[in-house]
Amino acid sequence: MRALILCLALTALAACGQQSAPSNAAMDSRSGFAGGEAGPMGGVGVAREEAQAIDAAVSQDAPPASPPPPPPPPGQPAAEPAPAPAAQAPVAYLAYSYQVGLEVPGPRLTGLMDAHAQACVAAGPRLCQLIGSQRQGDPEAYISGNLQIRGEPAWLRGFMGRLESDADQAGGRVQARSTTTEDLTRAIVDTEASLRARRTLRDRLQALLASRPGRLSDLLEVERELARVQAEIDATQSNLAVMRTRVDMSALSISYESQPRSVAAGTFTPLRNALAGFVSVVVQGVAIIITLIAGLLPFALLLWLIGWLLLGWRKRRGGRFFNRPQTPPAPPAS
Repeated sequence: MRALILCLALTALAACGQQSAPSNAAMDSRSGFAGGEAGPMGGVGVAREEAQAIDAAVSQDAPPASPPPPPPPPGQPAAEPAPAPAAQAPVAYLAYSYQVGLEVPGPRLTGLMDAHAQACVAAGPRLCQLIGSQRQGDPEAYISGNLQIRGEPAWLRGFMGRLESDADQAGGRVQARSTTTEDLTRAIVDTEASLRARRTLRDRLQALLASRPGRLSDLLEVERELARVQAEIDATQSNLAVMRTRVDMSALSISYESQPRSVAAGTFTPLRNALAGFVSVVVQGVAIIITLIAGLLPFALLLWLIGWLLLGWRKRRGGRFFNRPQTPPAPPAS
């Protein structure tokens, strides 16, 4: 009996061992599946660790940030931040013209005007250029003049500063001043841009003429166009040079006038001329009368002859010019 119970117990234990083996295999498979799922997650973690390592390396290689400025010592105001650099101002091309009027005694006006012109000529064409000079009148009565020059701005300012002292030394004064400004910025910028465009076109035409030989008519057409563009370039350069000269050299116009006099030397000149011409005026009047008589005498003779003929004809007709019938006298009243 005991042997039978022992056999049954051994059989049950063997059956339990067979059932536990598949369950362990299933657990192993499940654990393997879970390990397969944990593989990608482990990759993500490695990637994050690598990114963190790269960031750390970059932070180590980067230069250290500049430390903040130390605080100001007590009792002193905080330093203001440095101002940002200002933008460069555009270039302005301005042409200045000055006008000065001088009133000088007549006898000294000529000398003062000649001295100013000589000062401009002595400075040389690089600093001053004499444009024009004119003078008219009598120094003893009234005389005026005008001097036009063009000078370098710095030299011209010094020259204009001496005009007042020159007028004072000559016994005169400065009676008028004016300044005129003309803005040539847009004109010069536009002309420079046009010149660059024409030069580019000229270079292209020259390259086309040198690198593409073709028919004679095509070559002649390119040469004509090249000549036209070159002429435009020359004209544009001339205009640009004139405008730049006006900017680099300012213009000055000085007008000179003699001081008015209460009794000028020519005040009685018309009376002297009238007295001197009295005899000549009388002679001219007599000459005019004689001329009129000589011109009218032929007409007077002709009229006298016509009248004498008419009177003779009238006498032959009985004192009548026309044949009118004579009316009989009326009978006397009874």
